[in-house]
Amino acid sequence: MPNESYNNPVYDQLKKLIEDQEHHRENECREYLQYVDFLLFRETFIKLVYKEKEYRAHSGDSDYIISARILDDRGSEDVIAYVWELKAPQCYIFCKERENRLMPSNDLVKAENQLLNYHHELKGNDQVREMFGITHPDKIKLGGIIIGSERTKVNGEFLESKKDRLFNTACQIRENYFYIKNGFRLMNWTYILENMKQPKRADEVVEGDTKEVQANKVENVIVENTGIPPAGSIIADSWEEQLKDITGVDE
Repeated sequence: MPNESYNNPVYDQLKKLIEDQEHHRENECREYLQYVDFLLFRETFIKLVYKEKEYRAHSGDSDYIISARILDDRGSEDVIAYVWELKAPQCYIFCKERENRLMPSNDLVKAENQLLNYHHELKGNDQVREMFGITHPDKIKLGGIIIGSERTKVNGEFLESKKDRLFNTACQIRENYFYIKNGFRLMNWTYILENMKQPKRADEVVEGDTKEVQANKVENVIVENTGIPPAGSIIADSWEEQLKDITGVDE
């Protein structure tokens, strides 16, 4: 993974956990999913409803369940939940079986089995549906698995070009015959990390902005968040309070 930093402490902390080669960091990495909740949904994410980690079920503890209000392909709003299974970024995803073929790692197979069993049980649980704001069992869906990283895609001695080719083939086969028809997704922690590279917003107040520029940016934030333009000029007696409340930046 390149030695990059984006002046984002959350990004840097997760990157450090992923690059740790001495300990498995599943539990620590799980805490960073809160910054990319939208990635765990296939639909357009509107608003988080509820999430739970290590939810206790008869068949075991489900790593991560999350529900949200979403916008589906028809343009209709709904609340759905996804069940996810997590493995550490230190876990391998595939391993060498033959010179030209990979097989899923023990950690991946275990994660698949856990996820299927947890989803099967949770889908029929009335208490879970009520807790997550779900109205029908079919709205508790298989999310997928987050496992490994760019460094741990394949356990085996290959040229990098061949390793990438075999990895892509192994993923494609699994997707075609198993994942896609069941709504299953396979992610790694490097992908989660890369989605934390947030571009600077055009309305972000930065050092050097004049008071007028800051006022225009804050007004844009108000309109974006509420849909209602502020009454009168934003540059008024309450300017300092509004700026601090909305942006966290003192004049």
